[in-house]
Amino acid sequence: MHRSVLARDASQPTTVMGAVVSGFASYLRSQGAETEEVFERAAINPDVLGDPNQPISLASFLKAIDTAAQLTDSDNFGLWLGNGFRPEYLGLWGYVGLSSATLGEALINMTQHFPEFQSRSKLKLSRHQGKVRLEYGLLDGSIVSRRHDAEMTLGSVFNVMRRALGERWAPLEVHFSHSRPECWQDHQKAFRADVRFEQKSNAIILNASDLSRPMPGADPQLLLIAKQSFSVLRLSNSVRFTVAERVRSEIVETIHSGVPRMEQIADRLGLPVWTLTRQLKDEGHTFSSLFESVRRELACYYLEESNMTISRLSELLGYTETSSFTHAFNRWFEVSPKRWRERYRGAAERDAS
Repeated sequence: MHRSVLARDASQPTTVMGAVVSGFASYLRSQGAETEEVFERAAINPDVLGDPNQPISLASFLKAIDTAAQLTDSDNFGLWLGNGFRPEYLGLWGYVGLSSATLGEALINMTQHFPEFQSRSKLKLSRHQGKVRLEYGLLDGSIVSRRHDAEMTLGSVFNVMRRALGERWAPLEVHFSHSRPECWQDHQKAFRADVRFEQKSNAIILNASDLSRPMPGADPQLLLIAKQSFSVLRLSNSVRFTVAERVRSEIVETIHSGVPRMEQIADRLGLPVWTLTRQLKDEGHTFSSLFESVRRELACYYLEESNMTISRLSELLGYTETSSFTHAFNRWFEVSPKRWRERYRGAAERDAS
């Protein structure tokens, strides 16, 4: 089966440092899953377990998480993976936080070096009226599988915060941009806080006073070594985003709350509408063509990776009628959504046998 994907520089895939694979493999084993099968299905070379600074494809890693969620029948796999993810499993990036003097310094250092840990992504720290907001998001518009990634990432950072603030500490709020999952109560248990879905961004909100708490593992020499190692690696120095990539990413983040408008996306990017229109035209795209391409890829993703009903999927993609979605899908692929899912599941079963 063929998916329409946005053409981009193949030499610049979105990557994450291979250190995360060790923590992922450890959690997999604790859930009784075979790491070899998951790695094979996600095209991850197990040799990365011995080279934590090696960059690996983020898309492959997220495929591994999706696969593990299916094999363990855990809809909240990413949530609990992040909840149990020790900061040491984040490799250099984790040690940049753990070896800092205070939690505030840890978060500043981690946001500063996040582009080297994971490319085509953002981690932003901001303050407002005595509160601190740590936001996370993917900037690669070709990656549509985002829920497990967001929940794992915020969970991992949450664990760094708990090193300074104690195991019983809880943030003020936790925000996710994706729709509320079926077992959403688990999220409140994991973060011990009010968790809100369909928000503007993925974020942890805490009191600014928490930032002054010392990190128990503060180590100036280790911090210096970690920072110098990052300066040598510079995994994402040459990454450049096209405007189309940024627009696609924002569409993926906002489509769950209704059909995104050009004005809305331009505002999120901090651009006038006319400027965004012109820049997209210069790259050979229109807003409507990018919106349709995101719809196509999300439709395929949810049909293949979830048991979501066709009617719920059509609603998620912004269609007012299920028939409108079915008609569009037939136009894209000359097959109905139901038939597409049956073919995919049949092919997967044959490959597994």
